[in-house]
Amino acid sequence: MAQNPNDCSSKNNRTGWLVGCGVGAVIILCGIGILVIGGFAGLMSVDSLAGLMSNFTGEPEGLSVVVNQPLSEISVGVFFEIGIDLSNDGPRNIHITQIELPNELLANAVVTGVNQDGVLGVDYGSRTTYDFDFVIAPNGRERVIFTFQAINEGIITGDIGVPVGTRTNMSRIRLVFSPEEVAEIPEDDPLPPMGDVIPYQSVVQIIALVESGGRMVEAWSGSGTIISEDGLILTNEHVVLDPFVVVSDLLVAVTIQQDQAPVPLFYADVLQADYYLDLAVIKIRSDLQGNPVDLQALGIEPVTIGSSDDLQLGDPMVIIGYPGIGGQTITLTRGEVSGFTAEAPYGNRAFIKTSATIAGGNSGGLAATPQGVLVGVPTQLGSGDLEAGIVDCRFLVDTNRDGVIDENDHCIPLGGFINAIRPISLALPLIEAAKAGQVAIVGPYVHEYEEVEMGGALLLEEYFVDNSNEWLVYSDFDGSIEIDEGNLIINLDESHDLMFTWMENNYYDDPVLTTQAKPIVSTGDGEFGLLCLNLDFDLIIVFQISEDGWYSIIKSDGESEIYLTDWTYSEFVDQTTDYVLSAYCGSDGVAFALNDVLLADVYDPINFPLQVGLSAGTYEKSGLTMGFDSFFIWGP
Repeated sequence: MAQNPNDCSSKNNRTGWLVGCGVGAVIILCGIGILVIGGFAGLMSVDSLAGLMSNFTGEPEGLSVVVNQPLSEISVGVFFEIGIDLSNDGPRNIHITQIELPNELLANAVVTGVNQDGVLGVDYGSRTTYDFDFVIAPNGRERVIFTFQAINEGIITGDIGVPVGTRTNMSRIRLVFSPEEVAEIPEDDPLPPMGDVIPYQSVVQIIALVESGGRMVEAWSGSGTIISEDGLILTNEHVVLDPFVVVSDLLVAVTIQQDQAPVPLFYADVLQADYYLDLAVIKIRSDLQGNPVDLQALGIEPVTIGSSDDLQLGDPMVIIGYPGIGGQTITLTRGEVSGFTAEAPYGNRAFIKTSATIAGGNSGGLAATPQGVLVGVPTQLGSGDLEAGIVDCRFLVDTNRDGVIDENDHCIPLGGFINAIRPISLALPLIEAAKAGQVAIVGPYVHEYEEVEMGGALLLEEYFVDNSNEWLVYSDFDGSIEIDEGNLIINLDESHDLMFTWMENNYYDDPVLTTQAKPIVSTGDGEFGLLCLNLDFDLIIVFQISEDGWYSIIKSDGESEIYLTDWTYSEFVDQTTDYVLSAYCGSDGVAFALNDVLLADVYDPINFPLQVGLSAGTYEKSGLTMGFDSFFIWGP
């Protein structure tokens, strides 16, 4: 959060706090100074006090800073560098953690690269920090080079600061940004001949950010194409969303120089996504400082959208994207149309086959004619055997909530190769909806939930007034299960633990179960649900939701654990506070519902009688106490 530049405590005023705080502050400070000097006479002299004050003012001891800036005018759209030479003339190491850039510069030029590992930091009103972490040894030198692109004309002034401890070395800069130069072609000169058009700056890299371990990390990346002046980007759905992982934000990186890795410049939001088409349209929200974006001022032009219906066998095709394997720079691949693939309900041209072999990171990028006209989107979904073709499939999130991120979790496919392209005709409805400002996301993570009635003939009605139905109750070092005052209570004393209870002597065919559950002692991430089992057949099926918004159906066959429905996040579950859970186990599969809303329905038939029960578990925190105050069973 930005601080008030007139605040006495502001980091921005640490070298000018006697002046910048106003008359009242000076009077108070002077009064304190008199008291200190008078009260500690004999203990601290005026010279000693002045020496103490010098620790908080002036330049850092031993640090020399030289700022090299362009002296000539810079046209809007042109890239330029500011170099900061740092040298240590003192006897001790100097730890550099920040360099402060004037906000007037950041408002009129965008940072496109830094030669040191650094990240944008805090806005302090007149300056914003870039955070670094390097040490300069005695007599050592370091150079930090910021690369910018001018975006607005004007005269830019401000101070670049290098703080060390409580002191800051300040250097003044002055830059002149002139209007953009437009090359003119004389009227009597012919236009340059038209050849291949390579709109590489319009093909961007999209980076998915997810939360892991309490911090934001770059989880995976793909490609996309800018298709409008206001920042719409066409890509694949799987590049920007995943059914098992919550994507917190999207970074958009642009290639500035063809031989260099793309530079993250923007944040973006999903407007349209279709899991089944594997297509999405996102829109640039802001630059990395939160400012509005003018693509035209940055020299980034949207591509022209063509017609995929006009493509014929043998037509040449250009594919541009970021391969993800074998390099970080943008890559061009040439091929030709080698065929078409039908898919219901999308018709005979659901996919365009190509002779080009396209690396998986290009998924979501540009498939165009040699003239640079967009006709399709390289799509990993259509590349045949997805699992067999995956070179890099990363385990990023603990999707099965067993406390470990390993090969038992759902992985995110990042590599592989593509030989299929979604035609642009299938993306047009999404593009038109996004241009109209509409938001629509279609897929298994979107809760277009179906309301269901799970019931039949009522076979059992249990309110836990006693244990006449012979529920399994016990106590051990992990916790306890008991029936008390109209509740079946499961107490769990350990983390990453799961406890079951069931009626030991009752069996049912095709049962439907319903229970009313409530956390008596919540941990925030506890799990609870319903149970079907037959130990004679080594079968246990657990239907669970968690307090923090996840649900799953897990099956054990005595040898392995099978996720019929992997742990899946749901806003519907997360926003529910009254838990009425229902489950079905029978000859045509299993189903799971919360408050009469279907969460999952899986074909996994069971053709023998079942016992039924309840379960509760802990994730990272211990001490969960779950209460179940009713339990009903219906039959066919």
